[in-house]
Amino acid sequence: MGLDDFLEKTGKKETPFEVKEKISQPTKLIKVDEDIHKDLKIYSARTGKNIKETAEQAIREFLERNI
Repeated sequence: MGLDDFLEKTGKKETPFEVKEKISQPTKLIKVDEDIHKDLKIYSARTGKNIKETAEQAIREFLERNI
């Protein structure tokens, strides 16, 4: 299947490489214990949020209580 076939089959006007994603803000990597990550992932799935949203919310709440 060539690129033209892909575009015709999917009805897309451009390839995925031509679409520029919006980058809202730069992000930073935070390493956490494997068990914490697992619990965070489970909680996120239960609440319908992604891990980034859940972690940011938890960090914001912690900072509000402790700063």
